[in-house]
Amino acid sequence: MPALDHLSRAAGISLTVARRAGTLALSTARQVADMAVERRSRSRARTSWTPPPPVSSAPPSTQPREAPPAAPAPEPASTSDPAPAPVAAPAADRVDREAVVVAESADDGVSGGAGAQIRIGEPWEGYGSLTVKQINDRLADANPETLAVARLYETANRNRVTVLKEIDRRLAAAEG
Repeated sequence: MPALDHLSRAAGISLTVARRAGTLALSTARQVADMAVERRSRSRARTSWTPPPPVSSAPPSTQPREAPPAAPAPEPASTSDPAPAPVAAPAADRVDREAVVVAESADDGVSGGAGAQIRIGEPWEGYGSLTVKQINDRLADANPETLAVARLYETANRNRVTVLKEIDRRLAAAEG
């Protein structure tokens, strides 16, 4: 009957492996439950988070652990409606503040921070190389749209007061 000896030994090994796997599963479940209870109690106390204790790398004991004590039976529910909880007054030490920008960011290669950039082209070709007199002479024949573009370009680039005054004078005359 050597076949029966091998079968009983295989069954014994299987039983030992199953017992150890069960013990490992129970200890893991217990650790997860302990961590959940600890996290819940910490969140109620509003304390800062600390990492859980390290898990032991030692193999689990083959000795069965004692079962935790059973929870007390819940009290029967009351049949009367509970009184509503009083509304708490706002705390006097609480201060509402506006949002504070912590950081701005932009894509790599973008200068000047985050945001759109507008490039204003010259109102006509060669504008940037003209003198004030040449620009003022050319503004005499410009329509209001060209005057507006010239004002925008001049303000963003050279910002010459004489040219801006001439543009404003011509825009006012065109309006009225």
